[in-house]
Amino acid sequence: MRGCLTLAALALGAAPAALAQANSVEGWQVDATLTLAGASMEEDSPLAPAADGFLGSGSLVVARSDTFESGLTVEWRAEGRFDRDAASRPSFAGVLGDCPAANVLCPRVAGAGGFLSPVSPATGLAADGPLADEEALGSIESASVSLSGPWGEGVIGLDSGVAARLDARAPTVLQRVSASSPGLDPTGLVTTRARNDVTGPSAKVSYMSPRWIGFRLGGSFTPNADQRGADFDPGFGGAGLGKAELEDVWEGAASFARQFAQQDLRVRAAVTYVTASSSSTVIGFGDFEAWGAGLELEKAGWTGGVRWLSSNNAWNSGNGDYEAWEAGLVRQGDKWRFGIEGGWSEDRLTGSEGASWLVGASRKVNELVDLGLAWTSAEADLPVLLGPSASHTNARNDGLVLELTVRN
Repeated sequence: MRGCLTLAALALGAAPAALAQANSVEGWQVDATLTLAGASMEEDSPLAPAADGFLGSGSLVVARSDTFESGLTVEWRAEGRFDRDAASRPSFAGVLGDCPAANVLCPRVAGAGGFLSPVSPATGLAADGPLADEEALGSIESASVSLSGPWGEGVIGLDSGVAARLDARAPTVLQRVSASSPGLDPTGLVTTRARNDVTGPSAKVSYMSPRWIGFRLGGSFTPNADQRGADFDPGFGGAGLGKAELEDVWEGAASFARQFAQQDLRVRAAVTYVTASSSSTVIGFGDFEAWGAGLELEKAGWTGGVRWLSSNNAWNSGNGDYEAWEAGLVRQGDKWRFGIEGGWSEDRLTGSEGASWLVGASRKVNELVDLGLAWTSAEADLPVLLGPSASHTNARNDGLVLELTVRN
């Protein structure tokens, strides 16, 4: 067993000056959240090292909202985050496996300099290459301006696209540590990312309609997927790695959210779609396509949900699909929250398959402090080179996590 301390913070933004002729209804707003998570992890394989030492994230949000007499609302928002996650898995991306593309049996793509190990654009993971060792990273999660009115909302700048903003997902037990699409991953081995987002906070324009009888539609356009976020890096690469280099990314989403008072039931559902082209010179990569769907149900303090993603990984030279499932069930009381969550994924482009789960509870100490305790486990079937042939090995990391969240 070895100690691992994970430090994280929720994030937030800074905004420009107000509009002189506007009637301010909200003015400046500042929010900050700090999450500390200490974990004792058991590591099974050096191919997937668990988090070690101090991990961290620090962020601050400053936003301003002003409403004109016409009813038009202008909001300025900037969000930054500082993270120190598992050193081998910064921004979720990294190398899981030991199977060089030079071996014909390993995942391989043909580039100008020879054969390369392909990087999945859906996750940022590859089956071989230099192991990442990044102690900390900083990212701009948002720097945008939005206009909203009776006609809907438009956003321009660095921000998440509509496929992420209108998404529905399974509930999580803790604030930042999770078994799927995690903000923090002490295991360093989670492969499930069912969030339909290949652009991160890259510069884009988005539009979302008003909500009609629970329904809301949206669309986004991102010229280049090149902006790194704390939880996803669309540009992850390095020596020996082949990237899809996505551009002209279009996103569409349909969301439904409704509270049925007589049944004491809240429903949230979404369907998302993303398509993009590839500017990569690597042979095999082409147009990207991904479908996602999610469902959340809440009744009498119980919340359950699932989320699914299916992507072609921009791989046009055969079957390189990525598929992921997330599920969770939690019970929320006045002070206590407990539950279980899990994820599964299969990536045929990188030749890997993984599953992860977390069970735990948290308590609201007061309005500013949450304290949580959970057991988390992740395992994956990874491609490796054994002598003259390629095979697979099973790696597993698990342990106990203590999480403390403080907000202003």
